Amino acid sequence: MLHSLRFGAVAVAFVLAAEAAGLFSPVIASPSGGTIQVTKSAWNYTQPASNPVSTVTNYAGLALSAMNGAFNSNKAAVCSAIKAKLTSANGMGKGFTAHPENFVCNPGTPPSSLDVSFSGGAFVIVYTITGNYLELTTTTPTVFGSYGDPRFSVLFNSTLTATIPVPTQTAPLAVTSVIGSISGAHLDSHNLPADLIQDLASVVAFFGGPNFQAMGQNALDSQSINLTSSVNTALGQLNLGQVSTQGFSQFLGSMTSSGGNTAMALLAQKPINVPTHGMASAPVIVEWTYGYGAPTGGCAALSASASVQAGPPSAGSPMSPAGTPGTGRGAVTQSGAWQQCAFAVSGLPTGLPIKLTAALNGGWNTTKYKVIGLAPYGDGPGTVTLGNRSMRRSIGSSGLSVSSVSPPAPVVFLLGVRPAGPMHSVRSAPAPFPTRHP
Repeated sequence: MLHSLRFGAVAVAFVLAAEAAGLFSPVIASPSGGTIQVTKSAWNYTQPASNPVSTVTNYAGLALSAMNGAFNSNKAAVCSAIKAKLTSANGMGKGFTAHPENFVCNPGTPPSSLDVSFSGGAFVIVYTITGNYLELTTTTPTVFGSYGDPRFSVLFNSTLTATIPVPTQTAPLAVTSVIGSISGAHLDSHNLPADLIQDLASVVAFFGGPNFQAMGQNALDSQSINLTSSVNTALGQLNLGQVSTQGFSQFLGSMTSSGGNTAMALLAQKPINVPTHGMASAPVIVEWTYGYGAPTGGCAALSASASVQAGPPSAGSPMSPAGTPGTGRGAVTQSGAWQQCAFAVSGLPTGLPIKLTAALNGGWNTTKYKVIGLAPYGDGPGTVTLGNRSMRRSIGSSGLSVSSVSPPAPVVFLLGVRPAGPMHSVRSAPAPFPTRHP
């Protein structure tokens, strides 16, 4: 059985810890050079004291170059759409139609940065082109001939807003929508009729109001499919399909900032599938000083259980139950200067550290002595690593003391028992029995 942690508390805690370390810091609607950062992260549960190992790859300016490329390859089509609308009959209002012969459309220069954010599980890129320029001559609803047609220019901004959802399972990024908009239109006259004709007010209203904005948006949106396709082709450089085949199947998106540089951040993680059950067993011995009484009910009052670390330290080192708890049975036995109960915790996985915990479930059979504690022998946490036919015991402050034996050596717990009355003298502890060795 596997303890599978996909997008639960451990994954969330890991991300929060990574954010605190500056690896994955949230940033909202910030200017960016368009860099996309891909971090591959994997945690080795056989070495639970270590945090995940991360590999970071920065694709400098990729999102910006993708948007610039999409805009440059489609700006001629956008101009054609604008020209078609303004040169159509009454394209700018009743009686106002742009001349097609001397129509000028010059898109602005692609920007050097983007406004980016991460919201609702998606990157949102706001790409603004300033300095878009139109120059045209229009007919007017007057008795004057073409010599009286006003000529003027329009300077305006255009914006493309691209949405890129981040899938929860690693897969290539893809733009799902590109929405265009027009803003900041400013008119300037280029001849005397444009300055004098009062009816030009309707043209001013056209370019300064919702009609021109709607026309511009339609022109940009008409190229949405081509823009989307161009950006998606550029995003293929991330090679996220290959990242997935390497086992980094879980995906999270955010923004990261370092040294004043904001980047779109992708965190690809290997699933944390920690085994909690198997076919191995860990022998347990609970010992206490001979002559100091015994548990009420004998060995059946003693039990032991196991747990494994199910997440990295950066996620708070969460623990999960493992195997099947063991319970003593029968009468207490004597072994030298010690009394003991021996049993086992079964159904344990192999190849990873397992923490064992013993418990006294009941009272003591004499009031002359009282139990003051139950802990693993030595200073260690009572952690073992089981193999197919061996067990490496982890006992001591250094964390890992290795001895390979077959059958597995027991994990020894000492039951602290002392006289219930005043202690007038301290009795030295008996010499360690052979079952208690590092």
